[in-house]
Amino acid sequence: MEALRCPGFATRNGKNPDPLANGHMAAPDPVYDGLRRRLAGLVGKQPAGDPAAAAQALLTIVDSDNPPLRVLFGLGFYPMLQQVYADRLKIWADWQDLSAAAQGALDHGSR
Repeated sequence: MEALRCPGFATRNGKNPDPLANGHMAAPDPVYDGLRRRLAGLVGKQPAGDPAAAAQALLTIVDSDNPPLRVLFGLGFYPMLQQVYADRLKIWADWQDLSAAAQGALDHGSR
């Protein structure tokens, strides 16, 4: 299977770099073929980022009085993660009764 091409940043004459084209890539494990296909579908829809814009965004974070612990650079990541976390919240809500039961009896008496 062809290596996953990351959108990355347009640093080579406006073209996407290929960080895996370094001659040191291990043979792909077929166990991850499905994941590679799904990621390739997402990555292929993302345009390459502008390094100057990313640098300016990073400097804005550095100069912030309250910088975020985590930040997403680029298009598409925020909507994708919104869905991921919505799915997680639904699973946790669906299993909330079991989660509460795992706490055990709340009246432990005096010790």
